[in-house]
Amino acid sequence: MVKFLPKGLVVAVALLPAFTTAPKTASPRGDAALLYDATVGCHPTFDRFVIRARYSVPGYDVRYVGRIVAAPSGRPVSLLGTKRIRVAFNLAGGHNNVGTNLLAGILTPRCPNLVQVKETGDYEGTVSFGLGVRRMSGFRVFELTNPTRVVIDVAH
Repeated sequence: MVKFLPKGLVVAVALLPAFTTAPKTASPRGDAALLYDATVGCHPTFDRFVIRARYSVPGYDVRYVGRIVAAPSGRPVSLLGTKRIRVAFNLAGGHNNVGTNLLAGILTPRCPNLVQVKETGDYEGTVSFGLGVRRMSGFRVFELTNPTRVVIDVAH
């Protein structure tokens, strides 16, 4: 039996950005964003890191780097995996107005490629993460709404 996907779903999938290893950046839109939830999911052909935001869309810079460092100390951050992706959200905070952290410090899903995520800083309007991956492969970054989310998919 053959099943056809709904037409709208096919269009939505076709509009996703391509996987590449080139850096991805976007400027923030609106006032400061409050980042409040980070999740990881393992899928058949990619692994997904999702961050939720309130109030606005944060800017971001996502790229492969040689090492991950903590902000503001500059100390190296160890991660599982052999390659590193740095994710920096700007004009954003990951804590509420009384200083409570709203983000998980470490996620270790051990997906086929994305094996670990660590928050590496929440300092002067920038919230950063290190992603530990098994091997360098393409990734894509895109935004979703209702609720506002920034999604990072890492291909297997």
